[in-house]
Amino acid sequence: MEVVIAISVVIVASISIFKLNKVASRIGVKVSNDSYLDSHAKYQLLLLLLSVVVLLFIYIQSQNNFHVFFSLGNINAPAEPVEWFGIGENKTWIFAGLYLCALITLGTFSFVYFQFRKQKISVKELLPYIPWVIAFSLTNSFSEEVIYRLGVIVPLYNIIDATELILLSAVIFGLVHFGGMPHGLIGMVMAGFLGWFLAKAVIETEGIFWAWFIHFIQDIVIYIGFMVNNIATNRLRNG
Repeated sequence: MEVVIAISVVIVASISIFKLNKVASRIGVKVSNDSYLDSHAKYQLLLLLLSVVVLLFIYIQSQNNFHVFFSLGNINAPAEPVEWFGIGENKTWIFAGLYLCALITLGTFSFVYFQFRKQKISVKELLPYIPWVIAFSLTNSFSEEVIYRLGVIVPLYNIIDATELILLSAVIFGLVHFGGMPHGLIGMVMAGFLGWFLAKAVIETEGIFWAWFIHFIQDIVIYIGFMVNNIATNRLRNG
């Protein structure tokens, strides 16, 4: 029963996410004169509110697990080896977190670069958008970690095996990113792969620091790509 309830909450939250852009477009208050920034700022606010609702649900479902995992955790906890990915015996999450962050960011950057490489945007044009990139990356990574990591792990930890729990979080995270960024089948596999490591980090460190940090860095790369595309779109629109 607990498994059904937990998955149902995550599924409802996921469906709600796909509706947020439509809801955001109906908010009359203007955040920015740039249409993309305006709509996405409203989207992020709604996403943050949705994550608070999920936090409330999982707190009610398992207060003990909530207090364990809704924290920074032990950022130097021992890391279970993943030999095939270069994480050997006797490594801690200081090593594993930084190592994963570097390699996964390289993969994300490659994917984003090939999607937006045709846009000829200078660093000077991009600089004014950096505060937006950081703000959106912080809120988006936090909200998604709450929904797709804590939303699965908190209510189900010690109910199903940790290996299955990590895999469940990864599969859900991959599926919901089919239409995201990176998108398509490759994007879905990449998101699932990332989700597997992030869920592993949450469980092994008993906290969200590494999962949130690694996710945040990926979102910075992705949002820079979005901003590059937005600048190019504005340039065409304004002649």
